[in-house]
Amino acid sequence: LLLVQPPHFLRSAYEMLLGPLKTPITPLSEEVYGKPGDAPEPAAMARARVLTALAELPKLIHYGSEELPRLAGPISSRLLRLEAVHDIADLELKALVSLLVADSSRRHAVQHLIAEFGSEDLPLPSRRMILDALGTASRELSGCQETVERSGSLKPALGTVGKTRRFASATHIPPSTSNRFASEARHFILPLVARWRQPAGSAAAWALGEASTVAEFLHSLGVMLESAGRACPEKELLARDCGEPAMEGLSHKELLVRRCSLFVLSRIVLIGCEEILLELPILMQLEAFPFVESDETCRRMAAGLRASLSQRTLS
Repeated sequence: LLLVQPPHFLRSAYEMLLGPLKTPITPLSEEVYGKPGDAPEPAAMARARVLTALAELPKLIHYGSEELPRLAGPISSRLLRLEAVHDIADLELKALVSLLVADSSRRHAVQHLIAEFGSEDLPLPSRRMILDALGTASRELSGCQETVERSGSLKPALGTVGKTRRFASATHIPPSTSNRFASEARHFILPLVARWRQPAGSAAAWALGEASTVAEFLHSLGVMLESAGRACPEKELLARDCGEPAMEGLSHKELLVRRCSLFVLSRIVLIGCEEILLELPILMQLEAFPFVESDETCRRMAAGLRASLSQRTLS
């Protein structure tokens, strides 16, 4: 027998995330505590309740509900504030991505998550989860599918810091799919950059200025630019908005931030917005990289970017 029965409705799943059902757990509980609902929930039951709700949420969101637009914000807030346990974090991320992908909840979810990103009371792992969810959802909406190796394991995402970088094949043509993110990119990127510039208060400003958060923020921008692609109608506007924080990150003391800054700049070139970068004083900075940068990976990335921009100026 299951400790907890899976929910059949979206609101039921949300209520399971909030707390135990208002019913006595055992006859002994009612006898000892006097009335139903007063007995403390056993830890095993609480864990089973949360895991069951999280496992069912993506399916319930995919099926759709009249309450989905109204519940997108409350569900997002609850997911971000659950106990940070590894196996739960993976399920939380899947549920957040489902909210961002579903048509009826996407706008509500992205507005709420970006507002939470710069809020005062959110822990650092939850802020990074928001960035991870935005990037993952952008890839899913764009139709990009992870390439599976022969061994069956997924290859690391393009530009992932700290792992072997994966480059697209020059001969393999991926199947053509419609890019639903191209028209949605402005609702993801522009508010996110604005929120990063204007957090809610001093605690949020410290959190968003922490090196690992800045690196994850920049990497998320790069992933979303790549997902938007050349067909995005507002790609120049998005490239200009992303170019400024990327330029600031080039001189950051943390290696991770500098790598992610170069990744964002390379994605701006990828979507065909080299002119935006040429408006900025970037060529001089890139030319100085071999002399001031100690990291070999950063030097190679800067050299490739400089070559692309120089070729553009000569053409």
